[in-house]
Amino acid sequence: MKDIQVKDSTKEKAPQKEAQEDSEEASSDDDEYDDIDDDEDEPMDEGDEPTTCLFCTETSPNITTAIDHLDTQHKVNLSQLQRKFQMDQYSFIKLINYIRATKTTAEQLLSTEQDLWQDEKYLKPGEYEPWLCYDYEVLKSDVVPGQDTVSELQQRIAEQAQLLQQANEDMERMRNDYKELLQKVHGDGEPKDAGNSVPRNNTSLDNEYFKSYSHFGIHHEMLSDKVRTSTYRASLFQNEAVVRGKTVLDVGCGTGILSIFASKAGAARVVGIDNSEIVYTAMDIVRKNKIDNVQLIKGRLEDTDLPEEKYDIIISEWMGYFLLYESMLDSIIYAREHHLNPNGIILPSRCTLSLLGYGNDTLYAEQVDFWSNVYDVDMTALRKRSIEEPLMEVVEAEFMLTDPEQIANFDIMTVDLNYPNFSYNFNLKVTKPGRLSAFVGYFDTLFELPSPVTFSTSPTATPTHWKQTVFFIDQPQIVKEGDVISGKITSRRHREDVRALSVDIEVFGKKHKYMVV
Repeated sequence: MKDIQVKDSTKEKAPQKEAQEDSEEASSDDDEYDDIDDDEDEPMDEGDEPTTCLFCTETSPNITTAIDHLDTQHKVNLSQLQRKFQMDQYSFIKLINYIRATKTTAEQLLSTEQDLWQDEKYLKPGEYEPWLCYDYEVLKSDVVPGQDTVSELQQRIAEQAQLLQQANEDMERMRNDYKELLQKVHGDGEPKDAGNSVPRNNTSLDNEYFKSYSHFGIHHEMLSDKVRTSTYRASLFQNEAVVRGKTVLDVGCGTGILSIFASKAGAARVVGIDNSEIVYTAMDIVRKNKIDNVQLIKGRLEDTDLPEEKYDIIISEWMGYFLLYESMLDSIIYAREHHLNPNGIILPSRCTLSLLGYGNDTLYAEQVDFWSNVYDVDMTALRKRSIEEPLMEVVEAEFMLTDPEQIANFDIMTVDLNYPNFSYNFNLKVTKPGRLSAFVGYFDTLFELPSPVTFSTSPTATPTHWKQTVFFIDQPQIVKEGDVISGKITSRRHREDVRALSVDIEVFGKKHKYMVV
């Protein structure tokens, strides 16, 4: 029995030993798998690879040290770049490849206001380097996500305070206007300074006018007009000695582009004013571009108290179709009389208006004769309207039949509010035989500075968004080379809409009436 018990005991212990060995082997295998799992769960350790600086030949033992080197030696803080340009992982990869490809310096990177590396070609890597594998999402930001910096909050508070102040001033003006209206109604006389006021439209027309400048499309059209925008920029940049250290008032600032140009040309301080809602977007543009010396204001110039009473330079893009449409020159005259320093200047300095004879049978057929048969319907009743409303169109220079003649010259330093009202007797010399069916008006703009700059809206010049103004006549006339076409053009401010023009052209024994709207 004893032997049997020993045997049984041995038989019982053997499986236990085998089970223990199996357990130890399994445990060992599990540890190996655990090690593999742990390795897979942990992010790749980019930190141990030697990393060459983005801007110099310094090689750091790891990328963390390299990032610190960027901050301390080159003043390039990746966290600040991340906030400034709203960068994600792909943006940083593009940035690294952009720096390597263009050999951009730290100073150039710090001064840029645009993420020039957004082209998809910068996603294609060159040689491998740790910068391309670093997890930029872990960059620590000094600002809690979604929370503004102190300076941004202060800026917003200042803007809100300014808007509140303007609202209070608007309320005060409304009260004063109401008092003046009561005085007029009750026969107590004209409002104070009524004789010196700028001509005003009725409220609904003016509201529509300013509202039209709130739309994106009109600003895209103006800014993409390279002749217009580049000439204004050139007038400032090529005359920095005139602009540097000066105060500038930008009347009708729109998107703020001229204000920004003036700042970059060295102006000490720039104030822009516009009564359109676009000015709020312009404020964001100025803030985004970190232009500290530009202040934009929402309001009608004639009704608004400016931060400073007087300015050294007044700049404005006030020209309309046929130069005078919109009557924005009224506001420039007001700015000159109330806000220009004694030795100040106005840009542009001068504008001239010219007229020429024109004959394009195809254009006349499309715009005037068209109404004789519209899908077999006689619509000649609309033919008269097609003549009365001038066509704004880029016309082809080859159909010019006469030399141009200057019919008006406006010196912005001396022009008065009577500027829309003028008459001129013209004598246009025919230079090419043809069938004269229209007269074409255009204007030239002059910046009379030490380095003078000009642009023209002539049919022979590069087209602009102003195009040309085509005044069709009722009965086209055959002319031959050497003839002189004599006539009279008269312009008047429209009675019902002060921003519109009534134009008469007396020629070939007939008076043609037009309304530029």
